[in-house]
Amino acid sequence: MPASNPSDMDTTLFPAGETGILTRFLARSTPGLPKYARLRDTLLAAIEHGYWKPGAKLPTEQALARHMPFSLGTVQRALRALVDEGIVVRLQGSGTYVADGRKPMDAPWHCRFLDDAGNGFLPIYPKVVWRKRIRELGPWSDYLGQRGDGVIRIDRTISVNDEFVVYSKFYLDARRFGSMLTRPMAELDGANFKAILSREFGLPVTRLTQALRTIAFSEAVCRAINVRKGTVGTLLEIAAGAGRNRHVYYQELHVPPNARRLLISDTYEPKGQPQSTR
Repeated sequence: MPASNPSDMDTTLFPAGETGILTRFLARSTPGLPKYARLRDTLLAAIEHGYWKPGAKLPTEQALARHMPFSLGTVQRALRALVDEGIVVRLQGSGTYVADGRKPMDAPWHCRFLDDAGNGFLPIYPKVVWRKRIRELGPWSDYLGQRGDGVIRIDRTISVNDEFVVYSKFYLDARRFGSMLTRPMAELDGANFKAILSREFGLPVTRLTQALRTIAFSEAVCRAINVRKGTVGTLLEIAAGAGRNRHVYYQELHVPPNARRLLISDTYEPKGQPQSTR
């Protein structure tokens, strides 16, 4: 709820003796930058160090201008930059809040669970939890034709409508897609990898093989998706290619027991909604 007056908000968000926290972050900012950029970096550092948690409300523009050595115009420009970057969000009539850090995936292709009415898909929120070149061999090695450390593996937890979590392992040829190893992790959280490969590498997926089997999840997967050790669930294995002979990626989805319908056909259309995944 909004504070009853600006002075109440100032006291809450700038408690006595702690105004120096932002001053210390400001002292670490890069000298020579425009004033708004220094303030933007200062606020971002405070967020990244946990001074303001996801969902926390920031001080008003007036409070920041009063407690920091910047004009109101500079404060407004710094906050606008953070809004544009998705770091904070503004709610009309309420204030500015730290974004919750979750990015819903746009047009998921494999993790498509039908909603209650069957008129659309549940929102999913992927988050990268692990990324590395691997030497481990498996079906991805044969499919991608790589041995040694020629394969990149990117693991994500995928929250499905905040009801349950799917664990994804995504495998790529490191020689062709090396930039996926250096791209900022946060940039990959809610990204549609298939769309990235199509847009940036010119490899639209035209071939797809999917296979389902029931397995007991590993202890690491159970821990990552917060299910009991030894949970038995569904493993969806996906091999994607472009044209006749080009292999694009290999993916595994560990789907825990749930009451939702997972769509794996490219021909089925939810009631009242045209298919839009191709």
